[in-house]
Amino acid sequence: EWIAACGSLPRGLPPEWYADLVARARESGARVALDTSGPALTAALPARPDLVKPNATELARAVGRPLATLGEVTRAAQELRSRGAGAVLASLGADGQLLVSAEGTYHGTAPVTAVRSDVGAGDASLAGFLIAGGTGAKALASALAHGAAAVQLPGSAMPTPADLHPEAVHITENPTAALHLSAPALP
Repeated sequence: EWIAACGSLPRGLPPEWYADLVARARESGARVALDTSGPALTAALPARPDLVKPNATELARAVGRPLATLGEVTRAAQELRSRGAGAVLASLGADGQLLVSAEGTYHGTAPVTAVRSDVGAGDASLAGFLIAGGTGAKALASALAHGAAAVQLPGSAMPTPADLHPEAVHITENPTAALHLSAPALP
């Protein structure tokens, strides 16, 4: 049902490569989750990926301006939607994640006792989002549980069901826009 296209493009491929992949996948009936950055992300937007998953810095670069509040992140995500993304799942580090889609705007956090490694946390988060259906607050909660578990594991270890604590996730619909990010994102 989903194709997850993730990472930087190998040297020699044009930025439009992901756009072609998205178009072909959509023609075949698959939904596409795109987790990339820079020109590859912006070039793929007109092909209408179903989901894009930038972190705060990647989102700031895509819109060309700093993002210091949750309201600014929300507006940036809405801008990516207006440029073709079906939904935007923005990873905000210690400030959680923001989901902006046709279903609504949701912000969520999950407690993290100690960060051991953030390698692969975005991948774990995207996997959690997709296995929970890839849409809405339930999928955001799964993404947060998976991402929070991943950062508490060593290296690039992926969480197992025993590592997940979905009961600790907190989701807010239509979050307070004035919330300041702990680490503002610069383009």
